[in-house]
Amino acid sequence: MLSVAFALLFAACGGPLEYMTKGTPRAPDADAKIVAEVNSSTVLTTVSIEAEHLAPPDRLMPGASAFVVWARKDSSSEWQRIGSLAYNADKRTGSLPAATVPLTSFELIVSAEQQNAPKSPSPHVVIQQKVAD
Repeated sequence: MLSVAFALLFAACGGPLEYMTKGTPRAPDADAKIVAEVNSSTVLTTVSIEAEHLAPPDRLMPGASAFVVWARKDSSSEWQRIGSLAYNADKRTGSLPAATVPLTSFELIVSAEQQNAPKSPSPHVVIQQKVAD
């Protein structure tokens, strides 16, 4: 009986948040699956991204060589770099297996960049999603 109660309690938690996101007008063919596991008690979210139909970054922005993932609490906050997509040019896919965001509700974007660790995102955003618990 206790195991049934645990199973019901776990099912009620809802599990991870999943988003199927279309690319922005800058990358209209792109599709992304974003999975966010929110831990409200530690105020942390683990995010994973699987993207496909991504044009090479240098086609989206001259000199670009990477897709960088960013998060911020809201439009009045600064962007935080949370990782880079591992890009496969032959398959036109990108993935970020796991990144930790010190927020439970935030804006998330993926931008084309000239390097893997820029200080702020370029305006060449290819994916955007609001992650909210």
